[in-house]
Amino acid sequence: MSLTRARATKGYLMQLKKRLRYIERGCEFLKLKRDHLAKELTASIEILRGRRKLLLKSLKEAYDAVISAYLSLGPTEVESQARAVKKGLEIEVLPKSTMGVRYPYVKIVSKPSMDVELDITLSRAAERIGEILEDIIRVAEFESRIERLADELGKTNRKVNALENIVIPQYKAVIKFIADKLDEESLEELVRLKLIGGVLARRRE
Repeated sequence: MSLTRARATKGYLMQLKKRLRYIERGCEFLKLKRDHLAKELTASIEILRGRRKLLLKSLKEAYDAVISAYLSLGPTEVESQARAVKKGLEIEVLPKSTMGVRYPYVKIVSKPSMDVELDITLSRAAERIGEILEDIIRVAEFESRIERLADELGKTNRKVNALENIVIPQYKAVIKFIADKLDEESLEELVRLKLIGGVLARRRE
């Protein structure tokens, strides 16, 4: 938007005012989106902190259970029984959306299963590990969600700043320039008409 390219006509002035109203409405919408994204991001970060804390606790418990199994059975027996896991973790990654922001959602299709009965100590360790598999996936999912929310928040904030600090002020400056120019031309026209009217009046005398 440049003053040098501005056409000082009423039609163009009305067109610019209409565009400005549209841009200002768009800016207000982006501000609402920015605020909602910020709230969603803050809430998601709090949830992630809680989940990470619980996951670390569960991981320590699972690690302790594995160590107990190794101490009780020995590495060879643990590895031998671990081969009884015939079916691994199967997942499906699906798209999910929040506030128009897409991020991956991990659907667990099937979990690992055993063909034989394990020793009680190893069974306990396997059970603990099985319980935290979904927790690990959900934490990773939330991290991806937060990363994409933060990215979208940054983009939205930059758009709002550009509209508020560059685009809208430029439009207002051009609108003021044209309005002033039209007022000046109207005043000149009024003066000219008065002068013509005075000349005609004197001629009729």
